[in-house]
Amino acid sequence: MPAVRPGGPPGPERGPDVPRDPSGRQDDDSGADALDAAIDDALAELHGVHQGTGATADAAPPADATDGVQSERWRRSRAGLRAAMHTLTARMASDRAVQATEAAAAAASASAQAAYAAAERDQAARDRPSPFQWGFFGGLGVLIAYITFLVLDSIRDTLVMIAIATLLAIGLDPLVSFMTRRGLGRGAGVALVFVGLLLVIAAAVYAIIPPIVNEVGSFVASVPTLIGELQTNETVQNLDQRFGLLEALRNSNIVQSLGSGAAGGILSAGFTVATVFADLLIVLILTLYFLAGFGRIKAAAYRLVPASRRARVSDLGDRILKQMGGYLSGATIIAIQAGLVAGIFSAIIGLPYPWAIGLGAAVLDFIPIVGPIIVGVGITLIGFTQGAAIGIVSGLFYLCQHLFEAYWLYPRVMRRTVNISTGGVVVAILIGAALLGVTGAILAVPVAAAMMLIVREVIMPMQERS
Repeated sequence: MPAVRPGGPPGPERGPDVPRDPSGRQDDDSGADALDAAIDDALAELHGVHQGTGATADAAPPADATDGVQSERWRRSRAGLRAAMHTLTARMASDRAVQATEAAAAAASASAQAAYAAAERDQAARDRPSPFQWGFFGGLGVLIAYITFLVLDSIRDTLVMIAIATLLAIGLDPLVSFMTRRGLGRGAGVALVFVGLLLVIAAAVYAIIPPIVNEVGSFVASVPTLIGELQTNETVQNLDQRFGLLEALRNSNIVQSLGSGAAGGILSAGFTVATVFADLLIVLILTLYFLAGFGRIKAAAYRLVPASRRARVSDLGDRILKQMGGYLSGATIIAIQAGLVAGIFSAIIGLPYPWAIGLGAAVLDFIPIVGPIIVGVGITLIGFTQGAAIGIVSGLFYLCQHLFEAYWLYPRVMRRTVNISTGGVVVAILIGAALLGVTGAILAVPVAAAMMLIVREVIMPMQERS
């Protein structure tokens, strides 16, 4: 029997023997008819339950006049439910289509990424240098490094003078800035500070050179007297009569070469002094130039840094310059102490030229480790010219002064002004002296302080973040 559809004629019977349309339209119509039949059966059952008659899915709503209102409600319910079911079905089909599209897009993206990665691997394999290219560019790099080393080695003295002038300008700039803050112009402040520097250097030269010349002249003048005393000495006469010492000494190669090489030695010494004064003049000119344009030079150097990092580099650069200025301030304090001690001690024990000895000790004390040793040896030799006891006392006193300054005062002052440990100061001085001699010892402490600041402010934070 065909199924009874409420509110309409009975529909055709559906079963598995119904043929399908190859185009798929037969399946769509069959699905829609099945949905309509299911809606009609559900409404019929609900209507029977509501009426209390126990009607089944095959019961149809009453169609007489008395039941016109119920029939109208039946049709409206059937139409609303059918529309809702069709909407739900369409939405489910749309969702399935969207999911299928997204899955297809994801698969296409994964495939494209895999193809791009494979293309990159192929390109990297094609771009990989050959062994010949590795060898060629490696040899070229070694050649460039060697040429750079030769160039730097040939201009090493010039670089050292530039470094000394730069250090002097950095150390004197705080004094110029102090005068500028007090209302003096930058040019006038630079001129005043530079004139003071020239006066100090001139006083040091005047304090060191005349005593040396006088003592050497006195020694040369006393040589004939010493030889005469040796000839009149009984012990020397006995040895000369037995072994012929004086005659052998006169005829020896040492005396003859000493006499013939005296002129050459004087010429070499004069040339060395002229070279030192020329280097000093170049350093002073560079110092004046750097000090006059210190602000412009610093700003130009900071402009070489990318703008995104310029503020950080400027801050680090200012702190490094402050460290170097602190080093020069600390070295000045130590030098003043050494000059006062040497001058007062020389005056107490009766050495000649006490003020000259004090000023010379202060200038030489700017050279770490080596300068105090030169001062101590000089004072000891001058003490021996006044007597053996005075020479021994001078040597012992300055040995104690040097130990006090090198192992107690110097590391503590530098730790306060340069912010570097005592061990770091000693190690930096030793390494600098081994690399560049006296100049390396002078530049070692500020360079080590700058390196320690960079390590604390840059390298350590990078290690903490990694």
